[in-house]
Amino acid sequence: MWDALPDAARSIVKELIIHGPQSRTALAKTLHLSTGSLTRLTKPMVDAGLLVEGDVVHDPVNGRPTRPLDVAAGEHRFLGLKLTADRVHAVVTDLRAEVIAGRDEPIADHDPEAVCRQARRLLDELSGGAGAPVGAGVTVGGNARAATRIGGEHLVDAPYLGWWQVELRPLMERALGVPCVVTNDVAALAHQHHWFGPGRGLRDFALVTIGAGIGYALIVHDHLVAATEADLGMFGHMVLHPGGPMCTEGHRGCAAAYLSSWSIEGAAGLALRREVTYEEVMRLAAAGDRACLALVREAARALGRLIAQVATISLVKTVVLAGEGVELARIAKDDLTASLTAQRRDVPGSVDVVIEADDFREWARGGAVVAIQSFVTGSD
Repeated sequence: MWDALPDAARSIVKELIIHGPQSRTALAKTLHLSTGSLTRLTKPMVDAGLLVEGDVVHDPVNGRPTRPLDVAAGEHRFLGLKLTADRVHAVVTDLRAEVIAGRDEPIADHDPEAVCRQARRLLDELSGGAGAPVGAGVTVGGNARAATRIGGEHLVDAPYLGWWQVELRPLMERALGVPCVVTNDVAALAHQHHWFGPGRGLRDFALVTIGAGIGYALIVHDHLVAATEADLGMFGHMVLHPGGPMCTEGHRGCAAAYLSSWSIEGAAGLALRREVTYEEVMRLAAAGDRACLALVREAARALGRLIAQVATISLVKTVVLAGEGVELARIAKDDLTASLTAQRRDVPGSVDVVIEADDFREWARGGAVVAIQSFVTGSD
């Protein structure tokens, strides 16, 4: 029945998925529909079990007894995958992107077809005999060009996986046996935060991710701003201080030179005279190690400048900060805030910075969200 739903009906389902159970009166008001039109659209979905009615409550709009409508979230499952250089992170969610099961494991074989077979095995294990999902979303990062179309198909370049011009979507669809969406991981994470995270209810916000790479996504008027491969690559090399450290591409003082995990590991390794992981740098900084704490504070001040530039240029008032490197923002939050405020003409609180969890399953959940969006809206 989903395939035959008109756009107005899909808008009802989207509203209920994002904002939860609502009365028919409230839905009609929100979606600018007459109550008659809303009843006509929802009745067949209730009859088919796509929507369910709750217990009788008093309508907050008119005070009359009503049975709020909701989606049958548990009746539909989705697979979300996040591919890193060496691991595959997988989750199975319901229609509201609530994680039912999750697992991550090393990528056994980087051949695209082998990765697809591994994804199918993970799906079978996570499903636990509960039935196949209705859709899947696969996210790739770095310089991946998951939105490039050549010959009518999405082609993926993911150098960190050794992939060039890989037709990943048909390979995944054959392996998984369900419709599949392939997209950039930062874009998927932005969609997740927009529908189910701190961006829910906001028409405009920005997402900045820090870790092995520096990522950026922008939601404007409830829509993700499309970005090319060049756009995504440029953001991480925006110059924050012309006299700052140099990145591997020869840019002095760019975002990657200050904030990427490899740059922080390298700088800390020089100070400590040994190899060190990003996680160890953060632990040492939190414990008060002078060299590591100074490095983290400097990075946090650079991050404050970066967030200020994003907010000033895009005019958003909320910036969500995510990625495996966000611990530095927690350790040196005061430095980040002071730098951001200074760059915003010393106006405190002009930008709301939301620091999210550094969990790769959240990235995998982003894959499930783009699959949910495709399923609900009828488009990639």
